[in-house]
Amino acid sequence: MALSQELIEEAVNQVAHSYEVKKPVETFSGLLGNMSQHDAYRVQYGWIQRLIARGQKVIGRKIALTNKATRIQFGIDEPIFGHLMSPGIYLDGSTIPLDTFVNPLVEPEVAFLLKQDLKGPGVSPLSVLQATEGVLPAMEIGDIILQGSQFRAIDLIGFNALNAGIVLGPQLTPVQNLNLRFEGVVLEVDGELVASGAGAEVMGNPAHSVAWLANKLVEFDDYLRAGEIIISGSITSYFKVKKGNHIHITFTRLGSVSAKFI
Repeated sequence: MALSQELIEEAVNQVAHSYEVKKPVETFSGLLGNMSQHDAYRVQYGWIQRLIARGQKVIGRKIALTNKATRIQFGIDEPIFGHLMSPGIYLDGSTIPLDTFVNPLVEPEVAFLLKQDLKGPGVSPLSVLQATEGVLPAMEIGDIILQGSQFRAIDLIGFNALNAGIVLGPQLTPVQNLNLRFEGVVLEVDGELVASGAGAEVMGNPAHSVAWLANKLVEFDDYLRAGEIIISGSITSYFKVKKGNHIHITFTRLGSVSAKFI
């Protein structure tokens, strides 16, 4: 049974409070602990509507849990998604204050810039490529704002998939003649290699991930819009950021993106 709107609003208040105090907060529990994944998305959309009312804009979406092993860990059989909001967009080479976040981490991602709307059902990876202006190197900034290590998929969903921002690289690469499955990436911290991988880690191909999202959004009477940026899922393991870290992510053909956290 779906949660009442009153309980959904209670959960949205919990999310709002967590970002106001900027301290680790409790996961959904008690009456809220029985919420379904669909209810968790109701919480996420409720939070996003509050941000829009405050003057923020949705500039894109993110996809998470694109790795099967991670989905098994959270007891979920499909990826999850979140929204990218206008205040969290940084450009390559940015210097980012660490105190903006609670427990930040970074991940390398392929970002799709859409030139056409994508409306499910029936969106295929080919449809995604045809609707894409180009792809950019991206660094997602996540923020583990939830307390402890026992949070669940509903917590991730309700808290906007823990997105705190993205750093976009300067190079927009057309997707023609580009096989993202084999796109390699290395993640360096202060000049040291800490992780590497290839696009195949993201559901076999990052375009598959974006197609999944376009079709999933039908459940919420939503769709991907021209001009939106879609980050398709982490290609490597994440790195927890510390003060002073300089993060540099380099792709095989897409260029690079970097940021320093102070």
